[in-house]
Amino acid sequence: MKQADLKKQLMAQVDSNDQLKVEKVERYLDLVRIYRKLNTAISKFGPMIEVENGSQKFLKPNPAISEKIKLSAAITRLGKDLNLQDSEMTLTDMDDEYDESDLT
Repeated sequence: MKQADLKKQLMAQVDSNDQLKVEKVERYLDLVRIYRKLNTAISKFGPMIEVENGSQKFLKPNPAISEKIKLSAAITRLGKDLNLQDSEMTLTDMDDEYDESDLT
């Protein structure tokens, strides 16, 4: 999804006259932009990177992965703070989903 499309969708869900909400949408978009750059870095360098320390060479996990996880959590928290609605998420009654025979 393009950044402009995402902004349009987010702004449709918040009061555009509430400057605090508009600022939070901008922060949300900034975090998404960084998240996408981390994705690019992980794709380019892979999940493991080679590190040289003097004469030593060793592999270690790409630090972009842990940053991506932290950023994902921040995006989720900010989305909840903005009361954003997830169009793919639906709430159902637990009684409709399972019955006692599912446990055996």
